[in-house]
Amino acid sequence: MPAKKPALPDGIEIFRAGTRTADNGRSYTISAADLVAAAAAYDPAKHEAPLTIGHPEGNRPAYGWVAGLQVDGDVLRTTHSQVEPQFAEMVADGRFKKRSASFYHPDDSANPVPGTWYLRHVAYLGAQPPAVKGLKDIEFSQAAAAVAFSDPVSDPVNPQEQRPMTVKTQEQLQAELDAANKRAADLQAERDAEKNRADQAAAQVANFGEQTRAQRHAANVAFCEAQVKAGKLLPKDQGKAVAVLDALAAGQPVEFTEGGVAQQASALDFVKGLLEDAKPKVEFGEYAPGSDGRAGRGSAAGKSDAEIDKAAQEYMRANKGVNYADAVAAVTFSA
Repeated sequence: MPAKKPALPDGIEIFRAGTRTADNGRSYTISAADLVAAAAAYDPAKHEAPLTIGHPEGNRPAYGWVAGLQVDGDVLRTTHSQVEPQFAEMVADGRFKKRSASFYHPDDSANPVPGTWYLRHVAYLGAQPPAVKGLKDIEFSQAAAAVAFSDPVSDPVNPQEQRPMTVKTQEQLQAELDAANKRAADLQAERDAEKNRADQAAAQVANFGEQTRAQRHAANVAFCEAQVKAGKLLPKDQGKAVAVLDALAAGQPVEFTEGGVAQQASALDFVKGLLEDAKPKVEFGEYAPGSDGRAGRGSAAGKSDAEIDKAAQEYMRANKGVNYADAVAAVTFSA
């Protein structure tokens, strides 16, 4: 007849009253009265504490369950249900000689019975030492045991369970949510305001740049018109000259060395200076015959630039190979 496999005995000690240092480094004082309250509050229908190996995430997997709690003096003991036979056998073989009790703090919002220390799980340990020293090792013949204390945490024990929440907790969570939403709205409003300020600044810069370009263009047009009237710029070249001056106005200053000294100059001002200092290409006015050594010289007085330009164009068409300057001279002075 095969030997009967050992079952996990009831009455295992899991905690002794006193001041203990939990896994988080904080110290807690749990009195014998607290243990009596914890035993009275324990209800598997609200939360059934599992038997685990170590302190696993989410208290899983479970190798058995705590059916109830009893207090013997200043020691908290457990009874069990649905214990895996293999797990009970490993405990009997001495593979898990130490235990560690994990509780929900009385103020933990996940505590099934707020206001009491409520057992979360009982972890069976191998070489890891427990926080509560001096408890009895498990003796299967006497159904006694010892465990260690672990800091309570708020992870869910069973995913199918809904943790009870008080109205106060719901109000607190709603207040925190409202505060977080307000902070997010304020932050978004500040970001929108900052973007609006940046857009306005960019628009002002663009508008200023456009106004500056328009002013420079008008100044270049006026300058070229003055050079045409002075005879230093031919009418046909006025549009090109304005475009060149506009391009130079938008460029960077040019650098050069003069007398061994590095200097900078405006390309626009340099070109305008060349035009202003140039000799007239066309002289407008009245001349008496022979006054300049050329008999029968004609007059351009009373003729507009457009009329002179038109006459010059016609002259060039009639006389192939004649350039514009010579054509202007030909139509404004007669031999």
